Amino acid sequence: MEDEKMATFGRRSTAKQWARLAMKMGLLLTDMKLWSTLNDQLKERAGDVRDVFKERYEDTADRIQDAGSALRGENNWISPVASFVGGVGVGIAVGMLFAPVSGEEARAAIRERARDVGSRVDQMTGGRFRPTGTEGD
Repeated sequence: MEDEKMATFGRRSTAKQWARLAMKMGLLLTDMKLWSTLNDQLKERAGDVRDVFKERYEDTADRIQDAGSALRGENNWISPVASFVGGVGVGIAVGMLFAPVSGEEARAAIRERARDVGSRVDQMTGGRFRPTGTEGD
C-alpha cells in the first residue's frame, strides 16, 4: 500500500512540476523584453548569415566566371604584364635621361645589372631558364 502511495505521489509531483514548467514558459513567452531581445539577436544573426552567404556567393561566381574564361581560352594576364613592362621601359628611359653619367656608362651599368639578375635567376632555378643562342656584348 505504501508503494502505491509513493507511486501516486510521484505522479502528482511530476504532473505538478510539469504544470509549473508550463506556467513559467507561458510567463516567459509573454515577456515583451524577452521577445525584443530575441528579435534583436535573430536579426543580428540573420545579418551575419546573409553576409557570409553573400561573400561565398560572390567568390563562387568569380571562380565560375574565371573557369568559363579559361575554358574559352581568354587570358587576363596580358594587360597587367604589358603595363608592367611598359612602366619598366619608361623608368629606364627617365633614369637614363637624368643619370649623372654618360649614356655609354649608363648602358654598361644596366647591362651589368641585367647579367647579375639573370645569374641570380639561373642559380635559383637551377639553370632551367637559360637563354638559348649566343650571348653578345
